[in-house]
Amino acid sequence: MKKYNIILLLIDGTRIDRLDKFPIFKRLKEDGCFFSEVIASAPYTLVAMNSIFTGMYGSKNGIDAYHKMFQNPKTGCKTLADYLTENGWYTRGDAMRLSLVSSQGFKKFTSQEDIPDPDFSKIHKEILDETMNEAGGEQPYFLYLHYPKIHHSIKESVFDKYDDFSQEYFENKEENLRNYDEYLKEASDYLDEIYFKNISGKQSNDSIIIVMTDHGMGIGEKVGERAYGSFTYDYTLRTFALFIQPKIFPKGKEIDKLARAIDIMPTILDCLEIPIDQSCLRMQGQSMLNLLNKTEQNKPYTDEDSEFQKIAYSETGGVNGPWPSPNSPNIKCVRTKKWKLIHNLTPDTWELYNIENDPQELKNVVEEHPLIVTKLKDKLQSIIDDCGSD
Repeated sequence: MKKYNIILLLIDGTRIDRLDKFPIFKRLKEDGCFFSEVIASAPYTLVAMNSIFTGMYGSKNGIDAYHKMFQNPKTGCKTLADYLTENGWYTRGDAMRLSLVSSQGFKKFTSQEDIPDPDFSKIHKEILDETMNEAGGEQPYFLYLHYPKIHHSIKESVFDKYDDFSQEYFENKEENLRNYDEYLKEASDYLDEIYFKNISGKQSNDSIIIVMTDHGMGIGEKVGERAYGSFTYDYTLRTFALFIQPKIFPKGKEIDKLARAIDIMPTILDCLEIPIDQSCLRMQGQSMLNLLNKTEQNKPYTDEDSEFQKIAYSETGGVNGPWPSPNSPNIKCVRTKKWKLIHNLTPDTWELYNIENDPQELKNVVEEHPLIVTKLKDKLQSIIDDCGSD
């Protein structure tokens, strides 16, 4: 077993297509290994984070809808914090809201939700120092720090002002994007303070640092979804994960093969050489170290069948939008590197997009590729069945 500290910096609501606008992310990529095609299990924090911390889709761990707040995963689910606590790590978390992430397995778990306009750089630096003191230098620690200000700013500037069909909002995408970039600039300043001034060079030799997001963020691309949570398009589902630990992850390398957010937890356990508990509910995620070890990873697919070997699944049920469904997910989709199939259960409609040729998902080609649709429907049903097993 390897006793690395684990520091997870979660920047809520980060759009992967805006990272290159800010030098901080280039510097981070130079320090670590950048997985650039990580698909979230859901386009909102509650389900996305509990999926990350269980290695399972929400329909398997039991937290799959907005009205499942304040819940722990179902009996039989072992969280990342459970594994680490059992194996000798001190576990500390600071979440956006206590209703959105299960505290199961954490020694100490807090939130700044009741503090008006908190200074997250200052607070999280203090939590970092406190965690190192609590661990005492002898015990490895797991620290989860959730930066929520992008989300808070979107709530104030978008959710509090517009509904999911406000013409004024959806007709001003350029202004929406400018506003979003201001929020991401604040996040980049936070990362500069926390990582480069307080972690890099101090904790990095003995730690695995992970910088990632839970989901992306819309700027009004699709009428019916102001920012996130209602649909399953790539602007909210395609995320990233940056791993920094040069003894394990090559510096300055990008891995653009398809991965899933549920793969984060088994990757961490693999890095630490912690065995999977076979008596617990089976994780659906797989270690992303496998992508590093495959020499064929940068080669293009040579036939259609290989395209369907790696499948990412996502689902949502919006609080608002055109088909509200806060009790259970009613939009489900599967995605490969090239294709995405979406099933809108409430109107019972299907959408198929060629992600390679149409990354903005503007042209529904479901009628043009019946064989692709059939294969992806089979994959979708297989995953749905797996979520209901065990």
